[in-house]
Amino acid sequence: MLKKLSIKNFAVIDSLDLEPGPGLNIFTGETGAGKSIIISALGFLLGERSGTDILRPGAASAEVEGEFQAENLPQNVAQRWNLKDGSFKIRRQADPKGRTRAAINGAPATLAQLSEIGGFLVDFHGQNEHQSLLKPETQRDLLDRYGKLEKEARAVEEAWSAARAFEDGLNAVSMSEDERGRLLDLYRFQLNEIESANLKEGEEEELDALWPRLKNSEKLFSLSGEAHALVDDAAGGAEKAVEKLKVLSTIDSSAESLTARLSAAAIELRDLSGELRSYGKGVHSDPGEVDRCLSRLEKFKTLKKKYGADIPAVLAKAEELRSKVNGLEDLTLDRSELEGKLAAARAKLEKLAGALHDKRLAAATKLSAEILKEAEGLGFKEVRFSVDAAYDEAAITSSGGDSVEYLFTANPGYPLRPLRYTASGGEMARIMLALKTALSRADRIGAQVFDEVDAGVGAVTGRLVGEKLARLAAQKQIFCITHLPQVAAFGSEHYFVEKDVKAGVAAASVRRLDAASREREIARMLGGKKQSTDLGLKHARELLAEAGK
Repeated sequence: MLKKLSIKNFAVIDSLDLEPGPGLNIFTGETGAGKSIIISALGFLLGERSGTDILRPGAASAEVEGEFQAENLPQNVAQRWNLKDGSFKIRRQADPKGRTRAAINGAPATLAQLSEIGGFLVDFHGQNEHQSLLKPETQRDLLDRYGKLEKEARAVEEAWSAARAFEDGLNAVSMSEDERGRLLDLYRFQLNEIESANLKEGEEEELDALWPRLKNSEKLFSLSGEAHALVDDAAGGAEKAVEKLKVLSTIDSSAESLTARLSAAAIELRDLSGELRSYGKGVHSDPGEVDRCLSRLEKFKTLKKKYGADIPAVLAKAEELRSKVNGLEDLTLDRSELEGKLAAARAKLEKLAGALHDKRLAAATKLSAEILKEAEGLGFKEVRFSVDAAYDEAAITSSGGDSVEYLFTANPGYPLRPLRYTASGGEMARIMLALKTALSRADRIGAQVFDEVDAGVGAVTGRLVGEKLARLAAQKQIFCITHLPQVAAFGSEHYFVEKDVKAGVAAASVRRLDAASREREIARMLGGKKQSTDLGLKHARELLAEAGK
């Protein structure tokens, strides 16, 4: 679980320290107050990609730190980071150029390592994540996660790669020497082109974020310099005015409050002047850095045009080319021996894929029943749901021979059809909640985040969603952003998020609500009024009483 979260200079958050409880943590507030920014900061901490837009205006860096308690980490992960008692800290920072650095228990960590450990700590369900549930590959991966079939799926993938290697070798011995030579030259050239680029994970995203600043560095330098000069003059003027007011205050003590206010403004102006000067120094880049950034981005563009839609696809292509080169270079096996090895590899692949299919079928039957049970408690009157895993031995790929499809209908008399064709937005949100509830019993992740999981549902169904989240929170730490008072009433902790202006810059703040404040906030959510009425407060108390709060 997350014990403490500290956020500094992240988007609209100036400084925030949060110590969430172990149960259902509810976050409410007006639209645009910054509720989702808290979730974004947690995602950033656990390895999500970022750009320069996360930095609060005028800040030298953004920082997020989390303290976690997790005894269920895999042994190899715990040993790697020397996590003996399950308590540890993760910190990640970002600078104005979009570069980030991170540490786990003080030891430097890469983005991939943050993502790996984050996958064991928090499960995120964003406002649009239910759209990913429409993809067959996502449905298959969720089924494997539910059935704990990741190991079997990896074995199938490895067997498929081995069979492909023998196929490449068999094709190679069937070629003429000239044809083999031409292919070797082509594959080596393509492989060298990719390898010589020295692609690094996350580099393209960092340079994409950096490039607008680099190409406009002169303009940014000029504008920040002009702003600095004006603010510096204003600071000097304010400081002189403060001296005048100090003398004035010795004559008329009623002016002391004016002196204090102007003195604070002068200090703020002087600080702002220094920050603008530092900003100007940071954006004034040299031509060599501009050329390097542009050259790398052009290289990425060229490679993606030739070898794949994105950098991971390009790297996958390199692995494929490497296998083909090895197959063409190593022709020590004769044709009959290769045919025998290929037959054995295919037989192994078919056996593993068939065994994986049997386990997927068993998991699909169990998952179907669990989702149906959970969905019935979310306002569906006559819902039917089924996980279909159709097997085609002649179409085995790296993921096996299964075509996984989630089938659904909420209308009596209508047949089951693929989820992507039948479910509305509100139905998708509830199906995803039912799925997450079922998966939560099958995995070891200690915390779950729901960002407006109640989108598209009404008050009656909202109450059912709240009950479901409360039951889920008995086993997991839950973070939920909601606009429905019927959901908010079930929280074990309730936080109010609001936005104010500090020194001319928007700033979000969060405060834990006591019993009286909570009644007023739920009354506001019910009536849409900042000033709660007696009737609204009465209704809010009724909701809280029904939720047992």
